[in-house]
Amino acid sequence: MSSKSEKILVLRTFKYSESDLVVHGLNSLGARINFLAKGGLRSRKRFAGGVLEPTHYIEVTYKVSPMTGDTDPLHTLLEATLLREFPKLRSDYARIEAALYMLRIVHKLGQQGVVDSPDLFNLLGNALQAAETSSHLENLKLQFELKVLAAQGVLPIEENFRPWLSASLAGHDQLHSEGAERQWLIAQAHSHLRHYLGTL
Repeated sequence: MSSKSEKILVLRTFKYSESDLVVHGLNSLGARINFLAKGGLRSRKRFAGGVLEPTHYIEVTYKVSPMTGDTDPLHTLLEATLLREFPKLRSDYARIEAALYMLRIVHKLGQQGVVDSPDLFNLLGNALQAAETSSHLENLKLQFELKVLAAQGVLPIEENFRPWLSASLAGHDQLHSEGAERQWLIAQAHSHLRHYLGTL
């Protein structure tokens, strides 16, 4: 097995054994990659300081595992270095909850080993950055949902979507919709997400 290095956003982690951890990440091409971090729950030398926490932007070195049938390869994670941790997300429950929700959407989108789009990686990174200082997290989540659906080509063309799609995520606080219009936007986003991704 050859080794490789790349930068990823951590989407999800879960316990694999008493000391091992499975890590799902999104690389800069918009592809989801799965890793087995042996000793990930105990090794402070290779995976120090909670480096493998979801939302973290990290650089990983790993041994590449070959494709085996229809099973997604689980690459062996050798080392991980923290590049950015978005610390303000963890200072507020609502912020980390919003961030984890957006990670779940991208996790469902990611197809192991299939290049999706660098735009997805950039969109998620910008969303995490915006969530650190957002004064309107519900706006941010709605705009993120709409942008993701539009990028996947499954959002119908509607005039009411235009301001949300054209504005940057950094400007989500300035987007305004109220009453029936806002409820319609939310219902449309959630309906298309359920149809496209199933249960989040």
